[in-house]
Amino acid sequence: MAFYDGAVLKCVHAALQLWTFLWTWFYLWGWKPLLSKVKGQKATLSRCKEDRKSLQKLPCHLGLLVAEQKISYGDVCSLMVWSMALGISYISVYDWHGTLKKNAVLVKSHLDRLQEEIFGKDKSKYTFQLHQSSSKKHSSNEGAQVHILLLSPSDGRLDLVRTAGDYCHAVANRILKPEDISTDLVNSMLHSTKGFPDPDVLVRFGQIESLLGYLPWQIRLTEILSMPTHWGVGYESFLDVLHQFAGTHQRFGK
Repeated sequence: MAFYDGAVLKCVHAALQLWTFLWTWFYLWGWKPLLSKVKGQKATLSRCKEDRKSLQKLPCHLGLLVAEQKISYGDVCSLMVWSMALGISYISVYDWHGTLKKNAVLVKSHLDRLQEEIFGKDKSKYTFQLHQSSSKKHSSNEGAQVHILLLSPSDGRLDLVRTAGDYCHAVANRILKPEDISTDLVNSMLHSTKGFPDPDVLVRFGQIESLLGYLPWQIRLTEILSMPTHWGVGYESFLDVLHQFAGTHQRFGK
């Protein structure tokens, strides 16, 4: 019986892997590239400015969750540069293994190259500051128009645990009272996103139906949208997701 159950589970697992592979392949090499050819040219600064006018609203803070094992630095950074061109001021990028955060130098080099390609002589108007945590900044540009936060699991649930510990310590030392606890207080005590507003929308890339520990406190009012993969993602597909967000009516519990 145990052998039979194990064989069934293996078959189910293999079927899910096959479905994921076929769906991703079809997304990358099937109808999406064909649609891209029909719709037109690649993203340019002038085109992004025009597309911005068609969006009813734009997120102040865009979250990108890469729920895939392998990461394409070029594709992730393309998403960030398109966001800059569209006028998004805060961007956070999270992956389960913290790969992007560990390789911030590589991320910055890709961003610089893509900015040259898309912005050209206007690159100086779209400065960015790369943050790895509230206390560590990889690029020193205090007057930047765009702030990018690289996140890992230590910035999610673990940061909330650290904040709870700090609060208990403050109460024990009579710096705070138990009744002082509030949403604003917790926001001010969190380390990973200090200075960043809560995400307005989170775009998850991959087939995993999980947030993998992405900022559990900060996303209580966040709109969550999904895309099959970030590999080979096109500007049109990304713009479609932003149009989805622009069309949502957030009631905030009312």
